[in-house]
Amino acid sequence: MTESPTGQGAPDHEVDVALLTESSAPSAAVPEQGTRETDTERAETSNGTSDAPDPDAPHSNGSFSDESAPDDPPSDPAPGAGVEVGAGMGAGGGTAVGAGVQARHVIEDGHVVLLLDPPEEVAEPDTRNVLRRLGSRIAREFVDPSPGLYLSLAYIVLAVGITWQLLAHPVAKLLAGNPYDQQYFEWQLTWVQHAVLHLQNPLFTHTMNAPDGMNVVGNPQIIGPAVVLTPITYLFGSSVSFALLTTFNLAATATTWRWFLRKHVVRTETAAFVGGLFMGFSPSMMSHSLAHPNLAGQWLVPLILGRLLRLRERDRAVRNGVALGLMIVAQVFVGEELLFLTALGCFFFLIAYAAMRPRQTRADGPTFLKGAAVAIATSAVLLAYPLTFQFAGPMSFKGIPFDIAYYSADLKSYAVYPDLEIWIDKNQLDPLAPGATEQAALVGWALLLVVVLLVVWCLRNAAVRALLIAAACLVLLSVGPTPVFDHEPITWGWFPLRKDGVWSHLQDLPLFSSSLPIRSALAVSWIVGILLAMGLDKALAQRWMWVRGLAVGGTAVALFPLLPRVLEASDRAPIPAYFTAGTWKECVSPGRNTIVGVPLSDGGDRTNETWSTAADTAFAIPQGPVMAPSSPTDKQVTWGRNNVLWTAQWLSYIFKNGGGATPPVDGSIKSRVALDLGTWQANCVVMAEGAPNLDAVGAFLDQAIAPGVHKGGVVVWKEPTR
Repeated sequence: MTESPTGQGAPDHEVDVALLTESSAPSAAVPEQGTRETDTERAETSNGTSDAPDPDAPHSNGSFSDESAPDDPPSDPAPGAGVEVGAGMGAGGGTAVGAGVQARHVIEDGHVVLLLDPPEEVAEPDTRNVLRRLGSRIAREFVDPSPGLYLSLAYIVLAVGITWQLLAHPVAKLLAGNPYDQQYFEWQLTWVQHAVLHLQNPLFTHTMNAPDGMNVVGNPQIIGPAVVLTPITYLFGSSVSFALLTTFNLAATATTWRWFLRKHVVRTETAAFVGGLFMGFSPSMMSHSLAHPNLAGQWLVPLILGRLLRLRERDRAVRNGVALGLMIVAQVFVGEELLFLTALGCFFFLIAYAAMRPRQTRADGPTFLKGAAVAIATSAVLLAYPLTFQFAGPMSFKGIPFDIAYYSADLKSYAVYPDLEIWIDKNQLDPLAPGATEQAALVGWALLLVVVLLVVWCLRNAAVRALLIAAACLVLLSVGPTPVFDHEPITWGWFPLRKDGVWSHLQDLPLFSSSLPIRSALAVSWIVGILLAMGLDKALAQRWMWVRGLAVGGTAVALFPLLPRVLEASDRAPIPAYFTAGTWKECVSPGRNTIVGVPLSDGGDRTNETWSTAADTAFAIPQGPVMAPSSPTDKQVTWGRNNVLWTAQWLSYIFKNGGGATPPVDGSIKSRVALDLGTWQANCVVMAEGAPNLDAVGAFLDQAIAPGVHKGGVVVWKEPTR
């Protein structure tokens, strides 16, 4: 199979020196790899010369190489021997080379260093103006579109097809699978927009969990995308921004993974496209697309990995380190937990790979560490304030308020299919999954079988072995503090973990204490996608048609059950005109900017939250779905400090039970209600017309505050003196 030589993300390096690591190469010829054709190459093609990869040539692409031994010296020509390179080089570390370019191999420490000498008449690319180069590249795509552009459009079409119900009616519809978290993130989009336009600190707000407030950066947050989407949120509302972000996360994640695979891992567009397709629309992506944009926004991860690999470039260690540091900073505000998982996966992979390739580690290690130090320094400087604010600022906390044993992966779940796929009964969520939004571990037995077979075939590749080790470590983390298989404790003699899992020894450490074990399966999914692409790429390079057909057919059969279905949307509850028309302003005054809604917002009911969103978060609400410290002196986290005040307890009781044991209202109760309203910094209590037990709540508040007034679809109880 001959792959298209062009593509978005195909080799297009600006460097003149590229590292190509080979082992036991049979000849001095460089394995050809497609790049955008030059006039000379078109002439060669017209004369019958094919630019398809040589099936028998070693897979050498500068990042992941196929080796028979980790550090065996290659059998290439003696140092300084020249060789003519015609069309191009590998997809990861190679530099596009045209006719007339001389290449020479030099043996250094058992590795092949390929030095490229461009002709004098060829002007070197302008590396001083990044924007000019970017603009030129974009213009070139419009004039001469690459296959990568068309493949990216295919991802976009698929993403739109999955989210069309939400995109078509963003104001009237909610994601049926997880409306509560969607309402939370829509509120956050609105708050960040409000903070940006009013020059306030988006990391903290008093408009949620009044009067204490909320450490926004410490809670699940998407501050980065929210800032970028501020114009859209201001003009069209946060519901439109959320729908666009959900769609963008799917398409962009697939696109950047395809770019990473094509540039650094594989030689064929088919393998890169399939890998991007899986990782952009995998079960982990689809489950977190149910209103977890902080976990579905995985599009920066491949860019971070690509820049990490480039830290080996000796002449650009500082520039690559600064670029990587900036990406790390951006990822903190796109999805902080994703950055933690990326770091874990890279740590396991690099340790394993370095152990297998000691000579290459000694050769590239100093340059890599220099770039890594620059990246750490850059990100540390830029993140010093937000991270200090997150971990030591107002309303900061420690720990996670969820049951980590419940949010751990059952080992059997990796072979089970999720319920978000087109052929699975949407009402039959597998009992091995903690919930509809936590199905990252469910990839299906067929795909695992295909990946295992491809991996066995590619085991000579050190990168494949290192990826397997990294995946195994992440799987052990994902099963949590007590590993189970089909809900039963694992007692297998050969299994490395028995009663206590790895997580039980790490759960009190920083970062681990704020993460859920099952989220490690996200990184496992990335490794599965990379291994799938590498195995498919090797199969496509074979000259035997039956091998290529078997690999493509097996991959298609394995991926078909994972085809995602449309994300269903349901109708929103209407927002009372009292809030959309601005009538609510009568309830606020200087120093009293809170409106108490019944039922009070908590981890389940988000009524007050949606009212605040409709009013541009211009007034505060008590309680809410907030992670906060247990008390001013105890930083241990609690989820939603609900019903702390006496009035909140009784309003919640009456709303749920319709009165019952409600005490008769006397002077002491009136004083207590007034005291609690003062604590909340509120003048009014509001309840929607038609809400459950409205009469019972009204009977209590009519006496405790003042007779309620119907207006704008709500009943308002306002203190007479306010």
